Amino acid sequence: MGVRKGVDLLRKAVKDFELAKKYRDAKEYVTASMLYRNATEKVLKSLVMQKSKREPPKNASIEYLASKANIPESIYGDLVEMPDERSELMEEESLLEMEFEEKKEESVEAIEYHNAISKHDVVKRLIDYAKASANV
Repeated sequence: MGVRKGVDLLRKAVKDFELAKKYRDAKEYVTASMLYRNATEKVLKSLVMQKSKREPPKNASIEYLASKANIPESIYGDLVEMPDERSELMEEESLLEMEFEEKKEESVEAIEYHNAISKHDVVKRLIDYAKASANV
């Protein structure tokens, strides 16, 4: 049961990933980042379900899920360091409040873009690993 559910969840994660790419290409970076994060959580839950044959906790962190999924260290390190768009943008915005409004918008957009691109790369590697593990 856990394996089949895990594969179904992996397919949903791939759909989230594809949708995130469309938002990224449309320069909707915050939405893309959130969809990449959703895809990440689904892939990790899928891997945990396939390995343990049980569902992981509903509110588990990415770091917790990654440790339970036994993913390669190279992906694990990038996942746990993946930017969290909400907290990082809040920090940057408070620093930028002292600057001109136009420059602030450019800087925030650059941060959003960087977050979306870095998440894309990490999630792509994670999905490739999960597909290989599940023989999908």
